[in-house]
Amino acid sequence: MTDEPERHELLEEVRALRRELAETHPASAEGKVRFQSVVDNVIDGIITIDEEGIIESFNPAAARIFGYDSSEVIGKPVQVLMPEPYATEHDGYMHSYKETGHRRIIGIGREVRGRRKDGHEFPMDLSVGEFREDGVRKFTGVVRDVTERKHLELQLLQAQKMESVGQLAGGVAHDFNNQLGILLFDVDLLLARVEEVSIREDLKKIRKTVLRAADLTRQLLVFSRRQRMEPQPVDLNHHVGELRKMMGRLLGENIDVVLQLDDQVCIVSADPGNLDQVLINLCVNARDAMPDGGVLTIETRHVVVTQGDKAQGGEPGSYCLLAVHDSGHGMEQDVQERVFEPFFTTKEAGKGTGLGLSVVYGIVEAHGGWLKVDSTPDEGSCFEIYLPTGEGIAAAGKPSEADEEEAGGQGEYVLLVEDDPELRIRMEQVLSGAGYRVTACGDLSGARREHGGARFDLLVSDLVLPDGRGTDLAFELMERSPGMRSIIVTGHTDDSIDWEEARRRSIPILHKPLGMSELLEQARLQLDS
Repeated sequence: MTDEPERHELLEEVRALRRELAETHPASAEGKVRFQSVVDNVIDGIITIDEEGIIESFNPAAARIFGYDSSEVIGKPVQVLMPEPYATEHDGYMHSYKETGHRRIIGIGREVRGRRKDGHEFPMDLSVGEFREDGVRKFTGVVRDVTERKHLELQLLQAQKMESVGQLAGGVAHDFNNQLGILLFDVDLLLARVEEVSIREDLKKIRKTVLRAADLTRQLLVFSRRQRMEPQPVDLNHHVGELRKMMGRLLGENIDVVLQLDDQVCIVSADPGNLDQVLINLCVNARDAMPDGGVLTIETRHVVVTQGDKAQGGEPGSYCLLAVHDSGHGMEQDVQERVFEPFFTTKEAGKGTGLGLSVVYGIVEAHGGWLKVDSTPDEGSCFEIYLPTGEGIAAAGKPSEADEEEAGGQGEYVLLVEDDPELRIRMEQVLSGAGYRVTACGDLSGARREHGGARFDLLVSDLVLPDGRGTDLAFELMERSPGMRSIIVTGHTDDSIDWEEARRRSIPILHKPLGMSELLEQARLQLDS
């Protein structure tokens, strides 16, 4: 924000010094030295013009701001420092002011645009004061270059816009996941009853389509996620292969995607959503570097970093390398040195946020890894990510298929809390059909009423409910009924979950859409643990 009091204070000081000089002997060396010292050493430009708009003085700060030496502008019309429409409007304003005395800018600070010697326009704050010298009216302008401030304001606006879009994307994904969850339960319920092979195959195709739609919403949630990292064993080869299926929509038809995956399994401990975000950002960056099309190569490889290696930030040890190569326009060395800075971008205004690669950098560092970039102009770029090998851990398997034998109930009492009525009906059908005795309600108050008059073995609750949070309900009911277990189901991805407390109480967090197998398997695991 403009520091108006500071600039007006400077303008008043200049006026006071001029009055002092006028009131003292014209030859007062002390007064002139003091005045010139102020003018020469302030950080703001100070320019004096006469009634005709001719520049009479131009201090060193003004010279730095506009790029002119004082000798180049003194005696010239002040319009040389103005772009249109200010240059054209200036004479009309000055004429009107001299005729009517009506002030539009005298004594009032405002933001205008200036023009440097090289023709470049820039934003500046301007305050104008009036004084008389030997009975002649003159004007002093105090100028401050606010280019950096405007740049920071633009960055803040862009960040706020990104946050708003992220919140919107997260909300859309959550609501859509509820609908996908209804479809998934419907398909699973049909698969559990239908025996005809051809119909079962059709149902499985529908199920795969629903899961592909869930992948799309997962990308929206990756874009909007602000949650803490939840690392788990991830097979990089499998993860890249799965993400490749969605790359066509993301990259367009003129980009050929080539996978060069290590023959050995590449297991790392990583948050799958964060890993998606890294890959998506790098691939989008590569796409933008190839506007006319090209080849994008994603590579995985086992590497060993030794003490003698001069790798950036790399500690000795075993790593899985994830590299993204493109055949695009490449980068000069000075761009490579700044490529991970927040808001740094070489793209046109409106074409990029400058946040993508800085997000990648932050995620990789949070996983204990490090990055390298290698680029040659007109040949392309390669971003290499080194993630510590997850030795001794196995990648999490995919949920069991719906037609496999389901984990059943044994008459246990389940309290189901879900605010979407259609999804609540499906979940109740699944749990009841598996042998559980289910009481279903749509909010916290209803759940508390039901719990107050009955005993329950398991709580299955949505995270976000109309009157509160499912985690708070779980903590409360587990305190009141120590033997009760809980499962939280959510379509949201944010920091609002008390992960530490949920982990301490062994409460699993399941993400929508979930199928019948996952729900029943987790219910059985909780009750048996």
